[in-house]
Amino acid sequence: MSRPFWPKPKSVDGPNTPSTKLPSKTPFDEKLLLLLIRYWPISKSPASPLPSSIGNYTFTQGFGHATLPDTKVTPETLWLGASTTKAFVGAALSQFIQNGSYPAQLADGWSTPISSIIPDDVVLTDDWATRHLTLEDAAAHRTGMPRHDLSWKYTANGSHTPVGDVVRSLRHLHLTTEPRTVYQYCNIMYAVLLHVIETVTKQSLQTTFKGLIWAPLGMTSTYLDLREAKNSAHHLATGYYWDNATQSYGALQHDTLQESGASGIITSVVDHAKWVRSLIHYAPPLSLAAHADIRTPRFLGVGLYGLGWLRTAFHGEPLFHHAGQSLSFGTTIYWLPERQHGVVCANLAGEVVVRKLIEDAMGTAADKRHDWAPEYRKKLKNLPGFDGAVNSLYPNRTGKALPPSASLQDLAGEYYDTGYGRLTFQARGAAPGNGLPVRCPAGARFRRQLVGSLLPAQYLKASFKVDGKVSALDIVMDDELPGAKPFNVTFKKVD
Repeated sequence: MSRPFWPKPKSVDGPNTPSTKLPSKTPFDEKLLLLLIRYWPISKSPASPLPSSIGNYTFTQGFGHATLPDTKVTPETLWLGASTTKAFVGAALSQFIQNGSYPAQLADGWSTPISSIIPDDVVLTDDWATRHLTLEDAAAHRTGMPRHDLSWKYTANGSHTPVGDVVRSLRHLHLTTEPRTVYQYCNIMYAVLLHVIETVTKQSLQTTFKGLIWAPLGMTSTYLDLREAKNSAHHLATGYYWDNATQSYGALQHDTLQESGASGIITSVVDHAKWVRSLIHYAPPLSLAAHADIRTPRFLGVGLYGLGWLRTAFHGEPLFHHAGQSLSFGTTIYWLPERQHGVVCANLAGEVVVRKLIEDAMGTAADKRHDWAPEYRKKLKNLPGFDGAVNSLYPNRTGKALPPSASLQDLAGEYYDTGYGRLTFQARGAAPGNGLPVRCPAGARFRRQLVGSLLPAQYLKASFKVDGKVSALDIVMDDELPGAKPFNVTFKKVD
């Protein structure tokens, strides 16, 4: 059932009519260029942020290279939009609910229990949660389920993991809080909503998005399929990492979760601007009721979270925003409903540019703006290498490092958890380049370095269970969000 939160526009026939007076200049002024020059060396990105400013008119501009050595960024360059996908999932479900498109399956609207639609697939470790968690709970990240991102098996036997298998893995993953008590961002729950949409519509999510939103808005260079994006007429940007040792860039494989409701979108800032413009102006193809629904917050967390959007106050005005981040891609979207102005930026350091352009549109005085450069530089500088992980994980340790209670050869081997799958632990030197270093600070547990396809490097607390022989490996997962609780995953040794 919809709960009105935002006033409807004065015009009920379509978008509010923008001014026909051409602006005297673009928003991409000399100050923006100076900002890019300031941040570009810090971010170590070959492509500087590519912004699109949406008001009465849409302006786009690209800087840097989409692919080295000489393919330059253009407004039509394709980028991985990551979690900005979630807003399309929320919008599609809202349109179905508000229009009564599937009355049998969605009779209770957002209060419809997920298990009533996909009962054989959604089975949680908590019986009450299995029976009562709703579409709205999943969309608002209030299910009690933490991220569990490392459990997501992107591929199985060389093939893309079917979404049904991803959803069924939830029966092996624990909730860490009571449902509806804590905001815990959970990507897998948007895979659940993808499965719901495909079950109800009996077609792929991409087909639904194209027919319902993308085609009507003229978003002709937007995809959920990586292969289709690569074969399109537009260039798909390459992701890079910066190697401090060699002082050079290294290319990364595209890590999109294909056809994923959580983070699968591939698009350009031109297409994303069309989407944001439709939201700003309550424009078709979404109904007015769906637009009002999208602006309705569902849960109080780091912001007022709704259907793939966070609502907050920015310099005293309401602001909707969301970001998407993958290995080396980032997309940031801000839009001001009262000013009917928005900004989309495709780059990991894009938020700095987005804030600048939004504050320009608001006329924010210079002394009211926060200088993010020192903070951003410090954050990147302090990203822990392995040597910095001990200080980060065990800031209160005392004494010298102690040797492991078992030999590295005994620790090495394969470990397994039903929810998280298989994990191979190798002593350094056993497989060059794949060693997982282990050290035990005095009075603390081991630390383990995770190196995989999800992130270049992640550092987690871990401890081996040794009783005569090594039997298991416990890893402490921590979402590091307010209210979220660290949780333990036990991988049993299988060889």
